[in-house]
Amino acid sequence: MSNIRYDSSPSRSLPGNSKRGLTTKRTVAALLSALVLPTAFADDQQIQQMQQQVNDLEQRLQEMKAQMEEIQKKNKEIADKNKEIADKNKQIVDKTQELSNKNQELEGQHQQLQAQTFEISGKFKAIQDQWDLIPTTNKNQGGFIMDGVTLAFGGYLAEENAMRSSNLQADINSPFSKIPFNPNPGNLLLTPTQAQQAASGYYNQSSFNATARQSRFSVMAQGNADKNTLVTGYYEMDWLGDSPTANGTQSNSYTARVRHLYTNIDWADIGWHMLAGQSWSLAVLNTQGVTPRNEEIPVVIDAEYMPGFVWNRQAQIRVVKDWDKKYWAAISLEQSQTSGVGGSTPNGVLNNYTLPAQGGGLLTPGNYSVNKFPDIIGKLAMETNLGHYEVFGMLRNFDGTYTNPNVTAAGQSSWAGSMGFGSVLKIIPHTLDFKISGLYGNGVGRYGTSTLNDATIGPNGELTPMRGGSFLTGLTLHVKPTFDIYADIGRDWVNGYTYGSGGQTYGYGNNVLANPGQFTSQAALSGFTPYDLHSVTQETLGFWWAAYKGYYGAAKVGVQYSHTGVSAFSVRSSASGGAFTPYTFDNMILTSIRFYPM
Repeated sequence: MSNIRYDSSPSRSLPGNSKRGLTTKRTVAALLSALVLPTAFADDQQIQQMQQQVNDLEQRLQEMKAQMEEIQKKNKEIADKNKEIADKNKQIVDKTQELSNKNQELEGQHQQLQAQTFEISGKFKAIQDQWDLIPTTNKNQGGFIMDGVTLAFGGYLAEENAMRSSNLQADINSPFSKIPFNPNPGNLLLTPTQAQQAASGYYNQSSFNATARQSRFSVMAQGNADKNTLVTGYYEMDWLGDSPTANGTQSNSYTARVRHLYTNIDWADIGWHMLAGQSWSLAVLNTQGVTPRNEEIPVVIDAEYMPGFVWNRQAQIRVVKDWDKKYWAAISLEQSQTSGVGGSTPNGVLNNYTLPAQGGGLLTPGNYSVNKFPDIIGKLAMETNLGHYEVFGMLRNFDGTYTNPNVTAAGQSSWAGSMGFGSVLKIIPHTLDFKISGLYGNGVGRYGTSTLNDATIGPNGELTPMRGGSFLTGLTLHVKPTFDIYADIGRDWVNGYTYGSGGQTYGYGNNVLANPGQFTSQAALSGFTPYDLHSVTQETLGFWWAAYKGYYGAAKVGVQYSHTGVSAFSVRSSASGGAFTPYTFDNMILTSIRFYPM
């Protein structure tokens, strides 16, 4: 702004020049004011505008500075967050590595545990398998490990009784084919003395026998040769040995005998198995697979089991292959013997199929059959959800030296084949079991419990295997874990073979003429008349009760009733000429008290 000063005081009278000078000054002043004032005002406005712009810029600068600070703050937060994430990632990586290392460590420990579990399961397989409620297959046991081999002990102590309607002169094992016949069947013309002898014979005399001889002892040694190979040695014995010096008069000093004595090898990784030694024949029905100690043995008290049961215990070499424990195939080469050759022959016709045991040969006194080949048995088995199924085939060879009016001491060899089947089904799991088995073919008498004759002598003296078979079926009801009831029916039979010569019938079967004077005092007393046996059939019913089962073992009580009928082929009596069909039977009650120590 200009510092022009305006004098507003009242004018005073001045001289004329003075007035003109003053007027001029005022004019100049007015002109200057007119020129200067607008410009001054304009500059001031611009300055204000510029000041406003500066203020605006300063404000924007402050805002930008604040934004920059906010951005820097955000960037710092992001950096801190990234650093936190990086730290977390590093922790995760470290934890992952730690877990990976731990997982590898656990995997190693898991593999070690698997190997140890396999080893332990192999060593204690017998202990797990042998405990069963049914006494005849139950072997309570204790054991210990020595140098990597598990020794397991089993068996039981038994007191048993047998009451029979006829006198079989037998212990707890019943010779079913030796049940006495009535020596006076009603069509023989007997003298009074003979009739008295017949009345006092074994047929008419009941019997009672108490025994502890079926008590058993077993020991099993198991060890793993490697992680896939399990080796088992098994020995089982009882006291049913027949020593010529043992009797029941005073000391009852009966001898022990071998039941089982074998080695078994299992190669788990390839599914192969091998058994060598004395054990149940491969013809015996199994409950699962084709492995030892898994046989389906009748649970009866009678040590001879029952007719219809197909079995032998004998030396053998057995090879088995399984596929995933579901399908099985096996072959066995087993000890062979001809159990019996029966019937009659024409004069001059005979066959020497046995030879007496020689001293020093380690055979007990008696005749042993001539056999050049083992019995050959093959089996196929299958496991399903319903149960176990199996079929088998058997080849047997019969050797001997025959003689007839035209030939002297000629060697001969006959082969005989047969087929068998079996199944064990869990009709109601843990409640009702069903079993069925059978064998049919030529020369099978030795494999049936009744040991009927295998063969007869043909018209030229040659051994002729006879067709026959065995059949067994039954049910077992598990009323509760400590009480079982069983009911079985079984039959052994032989069809026989006959031929005619000189107007008479020879061989083994119907209408073979009985020897003249067949009734003798010995026959009357024993009842073992010279009949050709056709069949032996038994129905049996019994139970087992586990009266105690605990820390000290198990105590079990069993009772069995059986009715056994024996039929012979029809014969003609030399005394009257009339034909008749001999038949006899025996009712038996057997009891057992067994203690199974742990």
